[in-house]
Amino acid sequence: MPIIVSVAVALFYVLSVLSQLVSGKPSSTSSFTRTTSTKHGSTSTIPSPTATIARKNPKRGIAYASDVAGDVINANQTASVISWQYDWANLPPAYLATSNIKYIPMQWGAGSIDKLVDAVRAQGADTVLGYNEPDFSEESNIDPTEAARLWMQYIQPLKAYGVKLGAPAVTAAGTGRPWLQKFFAACSQCTIDFLPIHWYGSGTAGFYDYLWAIRAEHPNIPVWVTEYADTSDNATEVLTFMNDTMRYLDELEWVERYAWFGFFRPKTGIHYNLLKDDGGLNALGELYTGAKTVHTEIVSDAAFAEYQTVVGTDTAGQPLVTSWPVYEPSNGALRAASSALSYRTAFLGLSIISAVAIGGVW
Repeated sequence: MPIIVSVAVALFYVLSVLSQLVSGKPSSTSSFTRTTSTKHGSTSTIPSPTATIARKNPKRGIAYASDVAGDVINANQTASVISWQYDWANLPPAYLATSNIKYIPMQWGAGSIDKLVDAVRAQGADTVLGYNEPDFSEESNIDPTEAARLWMQYIQPLKAYGVKLGAPAVTAAGTGRPWLQKFFAACSQCTIDFLPIHWYGSGTAGFYDYLWAIRAEHPNIPVWVTEYADTSDNATEVLTFMNDTMRYLDELEWVERYAWFGFFRPKTGIHYNLLKDDGGLNALGELYTGAKTVHTEIVSDAAFAEYQTVVGTDTAGQPLVTSWPVYEPSNGALRAASSALSYRTAFLGLSIISAVAIGGVW
């Protein structure tokens, strides 16, 4: 009789676990609290990072702006909930390609757009992000009509290979939404599977209002928030903003993915970086990844001596503004040049790593 009872108890436990897995509901030990979202959201208690194997959050990704390869280790650890990443490039550098975090390529601007299809197919990507802030003169800076023409010629063909296409990601400034309207008018035959958006400011009210304004203008297109951050000088306010907005975005069905900006080490006057000086996770990084630091790495300026500055206006004939070193696995069978594009020039700068093969920089 005791054996039968033991078996029954064991079966009950197994069935309860399976029930949780099938329903997708977190167990009583989950570190995440979920609430029903309205337009204005709600505040919450900031959860502690988990120390075990995490269930990945299918929405939460990282905008990888760090210039230290080893920093990705804190994002791809087993306790991290991060499920995807991008770095404004159309091909990943080796350390991101081998990180086991899904990589989403981007066609940053008009430069070398004719190579996009080959780049996407070479890595087996199933999703592409469109132009980065084309309404902004210091980013990809493309006329909406020209952007539509290039889209139909070089980006639209990816649909034949089953690739999801993300629209151009405009700024939240006054130039952004008008640019997007002109682009859609000029690109009526373009396939747009989702709409990436950017937002920087202070406080949840402005962020939520912008989200819903975008939704009102494009009610049938899912949204990806590919860059967002609270720019307050108060670190506590930034942490609270992150906590509230992550919960809010997790609950909005029409927001498919989001990525806080950004995954990088401290910069002067900035309080929304996820990393410490040594590459470890700060309080924001722990909250966002759901994990604790597992890797640190002290670097010096000498480590980046090979970087060079590139300046130029982005045009259809312009080469890629950054090129990563050739990736050569130990068996020497693969050679894949990874091209990265400039990002957030306001504080990261346009940089280039000297190419070691394939004739140097494109």
